[in-house]
Amino acid sequence: MNTDSDAAQWRDLGLSDDLLSLIEQAGFKSPTPIQSKAIPLALKGEDLVASAQTGSGKTACFCFPMIEKMKGRKGTYGLILSPTREIALQTQQTLEQFATPLGIRSVSLIGGVNLRSDEERLKAGPHILVGTPGRICDHLERGNLWLEYIEMLVLDEADRMLDMGFAKELNRITSEISDSRQTLLFSATIAPEIERLAKRILHNPKRVQVGRALSTNRNVDQKVLFVNESQKLRELMYLLEEERETVIVFNRTKDNTFKLWRSSLDYGMEDSTYISSNKRQSDREKALEGFKDGAFRILFATDVAGRGIHVENVGHVINYDLPEEPEDYIHRIGRTGRRGATGKATSFVTPREMGQLRRIERVLGSPIPSEEAPGFRMESSSRGPSRGRRSSGPQRGGGRGSSRGRSSGRSSSSGRRGGSSRSGSSGGRSRGGSGGNRRGGR
Repeated sequence: MNTDSDAAQWRDLGLSDDLLSLIEQAGFKSPTPIQSKAIPLALKGEDLVASAQTGSGKTACFCFPMIEKMKGRKGTYGLILSPTREIALQTQQTLEQFATPLGIRSVSLIGGVNLRSDEERLKAGPHILVGTPGRICDHLERGNLWLEYIEMLVLDEADRMLDMGFAKELNRITSEISDSRQTLLFSATIAPEIERLAKRILHNPKRVQVGRALSTNRNVDQKVLFVNESQKLRELMYLLEEERETVIVFNRTKDNTFKLWRSSLDYGMEDSTYISSNKRQSDREKALEGFKDGAFRILFATDVAGRGIHVENVGHVINYDLPEEPEDYIHRIGRTGRRGATGKATSFVTPREMGQLRRIERVLGSPIPSEEAPGFRMESSSRGPSRGRRSSGPQRGGGRGSSRGRSSGRSSSSGRRGGSSRSGSSGGRSRGGSGGNRRGGR
């Protein structure tokens, strides 16, 4: 429940009483720094370039001002562009929570949904459109949309839209909208290409940046685990078996996402699911809702699908594959430790991924504490993990014995891994065996 002080801070931003009432019902605490700075500017009609850490509450920065602008009007005047289906749906859910009770209609236009279904919903005359650039352009081509009346345009995660190759679609969409529009651009990073985009489509924008955009949340306990490729599955299943909190496991490819999910079922983890572009949109939504509601404890995801995961109280993020770009690492682990909560992030690093790890640590400005999996071997062609970095701290107690007992349940020993230095042996983590045996029955 909000305190009187919390309510006063929201009221000071210039929001109306009816929206403030919904904010209080939602249990929002005081505004985050990015909300405190961006919302008043957006309410004044300013163009805006905003950057802040993942999980800082950027969605409210554009949803709340757009809701205020649409109240009491008829017609479609707002457009929110998102890089992925999941992010668009998350934004749509926010609008359903805060705009729908005020009589403001919104629709999401995303791939994987029948175009005729979109057409029917557009006939209802929504105030706000939320969509991915590709699907918006599909409707422009079919004559289902006319954007010349759009007064407020939002580009959410603009850096990701450019990374995904949507520059052509963005140019098409912005060319269809009046130059007198208000434009809000939100981006995790303000790279040169974002600066060029802002210069082209915004008019004298105000700039808001809170903290270092490419920095991680201090509430997240990060760790690197050095593994050989042959050890990764065993180590992942060991980690998932020990973890009792909710977990998101990221990897690079949709095919491997499915394989890891199947492996988790083979290990008896029935409370797992996955999302990737291989899944039908309706199934992706069900998987994500199940993860949010607690029906599933473990979620396997690719970067593209996972970028839109905004779920509170995720306890642990695991990078099964280290991402190529430091920004993706930051976005991944930003799924945990949100809104002041604590979280954990574990990254598996193979010898061939050492260069990627160095790039990530250069951006972070400090090394990530680390340990080695039992039996880890550094390839001679790669630099060893001993690079003058601190270890992961005190050794965790004893080994798990000589066998994990895959076919007959867990080993009776519950000891955790012992820490290991970057330069030496793997320490007291002997588990023995290949760890490759699976539980039967699937």
